[in-house]
Amino acid sequence: MAWGSKVLIVDDQSLAGSAVNSSAVTMNPGESDHVEVEIDPPATPTDEVTVAVYGTLDDSSENWDDVPIFSFNIGNDTDPNKASFIVSNLYKWRLTLTRDGSTDTFTVDAWYRSDGISV
Repeated sequence: MAWGSKVLIVDDQSLAGSAVNSSAVTMNPGESDHVEVEIDPPATPTDEVTVAVYGTLDDSSENWDDVPIFSFNIGNDTDPNKASFIVSNLYKWRLTLTRDGSTDTFTVDAWYRSDGISV
């Protein structure tokens, strides 16, 4: 099957003191999602952005996991800077974006595209 449409899940959010959460994404069995996160750091950044993927089994009133499925940092050495990764084998997931310091304000965006395969 074909890839699904590109879907915006974080839209030009300001990442400063508190975390930014993406919209929740529900996957079909057998699907995987190609996810892309873009950060726009300030002129002379010192912080980096931590991207964490959390899961839940809930349909609504989500009770998100306390521990991420995985997390990584996007460096501040490129402006803007993008990172792609794959999410698979989860019922529902979302991103949580945070700064790894307390100095900088970033602008963040994120998208995903499902592979269109469902079993």
